[in-house]
Amino acid sequence: MSKSTTIRKQTASAERRLGPKIKRILVELPVLQALVLLVLAAWLLISIPSIFNPRSVTSLLLIASLLALAAMGQTLVVILGGLDLATPGYILFGAFMAANATGKLGLSPMLAILLTILVCGGIGALIGWICHRFAVQPLVVTLGTGAALTGATLFLADGDYSSVPHDSLRSLASLRATTFGLPFPPIILIVLLLGVALWVFLNRTTAGRRLYATGVNFRAAGLTRIRTSIVWVLVFAASGAFAGLAGVFIAAYGSGWSQTIGDPYLFSGLAAVLVGGTIFGSIHGSYTRTLLGALILTLLSTIIVSNGLSEAQSRIVFGVIILAVVSLYGRERHVRNRF
Repeated sequence: MSKSTTIRKQTASAERRLGPKIKRILVELPVLQALVLLVLAAWLLISIPSIFNPRSVTSLLLIASLLALAAMGQTLVVILGGLDLATPGYILFGAFMAANATGKLGLSPMLAILLTILVCGGIGALIGWICHRFAVQPLVVTLGTGAALTGATLFLADGDYSSVPHDSLRSLASLRATTFGLPFPPIILIVLLLGVALWVFLNRTTAGRRLYATGVNFRAAGLTRIRTSIVWVLVFAASGAFAGLAGVFIAAYGSGWSQTIGDPYLFSGLAAVLVGGTIFGSIHGSYTRTLLGALILTLLSTIIVSNGLSEAQSRIVFGVIILAVVSLYGRERHVRNRF
């Protein structure tokens, strides 16, 4: 065998080993998402140079924070292997509590937030228990429960959408607000702190490892004495609580609410989770990925709007991106099939 032939074979063998290694890095770390985010930021800077001023950047971060908060609970549900379609109902109820309960009924903002978390978290816990106890797909239960919660909220509102959130709530999501003297609204810091807490929970606690184990293989988790029923109840309770809290801040940001205020966040929230690279039952899912996904979608939406594309065209773009991401991460051999 000639020396050149040997070199070619060694090169081909190295390339075959390099391919799976690169793919493994892309799957395990959000490298691709970070690169896409940098490319979009550069594109936005070149196409609209004037947008990169403190006020505009703060506005982009604020919008991304609201999206990331709305997708926080969905991230946990997707890691579990499910899907929560009740998100719009939770957001609508939270917006109702922020506007009508504080503006019309006179409840204190903290009490309105507490009631929102209790009601939405309680409904989510019930959904988790039903799905686990009767082996029903979350897709069906959350869709029906979300519709019922939406109808109940509209009944309570009685057609009154004129109320506005309390001033203290609006100050948390106002572009003119400051945080410890710094020129950005407190909601950005709140989302970052919640993100850090969620990262610690998923990566540094036994409960987080049990969540991943339940999502990877439900039956195997049960055989290792993980109480999967509690995992399902708590995950869906957290999903409802986070979405309801997001509704409070979304209403505070918009200084009002409407009966469709939560609808855009079902698709965009799920898109943020999937674009971030968290796939159903994945051991590599994390809220860090969702934050990157929310930033990517926010920059992409800004680019789409600046180019005059319609809502239908933007949804096409989002759909293509989701398919591309799923084609990369969804083809990874599931953990339960590796042994």
